[in-house]
Formats: sequence, structure tokens, C-alpha cells
Amino acid sequence: MRNVLVHTDFSAASFDLVEKAIHTMGEQVLNITLFHAFQMPFFVNDLIRNQRKPYHDLLTDAFRNNCKQIKQQYPRQVNSIVFRHLYGNTPAVFRHFVDANDIDLIVYPELYEFVQVHPDSVNPDTMFKKSRVPLLRQFKSKRRVITIPEIRAVEEEAVALLKLLNAQS
Repeated sequence: MRNVLVHTDFSAASFDLVEKAIHTMGEQVLNITLFHAFQMPFFVNDLIRNQRKPYHDLLTDAFRNNCKQIKQQYPRQVNSIVFRHLYGNTPAVFRHFVDANDIDLIVYPELYEFVQVHPDSVNPDTMFKKSRVPLLRQFKSKRRVITIPEIRAVEEEAVALLKLLNAQS
């Protein structure tokens, strides 16, 4: 069983990354940790003023439903899918997080683009690269099998389009 970390910006694109990782890992059973890092509050006033967790408004029903859907869609490959956050932005703090959560693979595409979803959101680039945890940078493409009815529908559409073009000529 592999413990896989996927950075999330709480969007559907994060779940696309999860699906790509599942397909790339094949039949391996995965524990997926959706992860987001936040800046550590600097002043005591920030702690007092901000009683709500920074991710409070980001963990929407849609996000939770997407987690459930992944678990239901891939019951043999996904053992668990959870959200974890981290306060901090140093490689050392992240290494402690990795050790505590037993992470052995980080999904981090080569063309990853960080999206700051909260004023305290932290770009995980340096933490990921310095963590000494293997990075999954490239994915296997998801092959789609085309069925006979789909081929026939495309053929019929092409024939109808040719007839229309001939009629206009």
C-alpha cells in the first residue's frame, strides 16, 4: 500500500491529478492525502483575530463529494482519501509532516502551477523538492476504448455532413 500526497487548491483540477495518479500507479492500493500548506501566523493578534481555520471556507460540500466520488469510482485502488493541512513553509517542517503521515510518494506534475486560494497559502515547490520523497512528475495516459456504436455514430455523422455539402454544391 502506497501513501500518496497530492497538493490541492480545492478545485476539480486537484481531483484530475488524483485520477491521473491512480491510473499511473496501476493496481496498487493507495492512501491518498490531499494537502495544502498555510503560512504560520506571525503575530499573536493574528491568532486571536482569526478564530476560523484558513481552510474552513475551502472545504466545501463539492470538495467532500469529490473525495467520496473518487473512493467510490476506484474502490480497489483507493483505500482512503483524506485532507491534511500544514502550518509552515520550511523543508524541515514538511519533512516532519511527511514522516508523521508516512508519505512515500508526492504527486507533483512537471507543469504544476501553484494557485494561491487563501492569503496564507504557501507554494509547496521548495518543500516538495527538498523532502527527499520521490516525486511523480509524469503520468501514463488514460487510454480510452472506442466502442463500435461510437464508431458507427461518427460514420453516420460524416456521411450526413458529406450529403449536406454535396447538396449545397
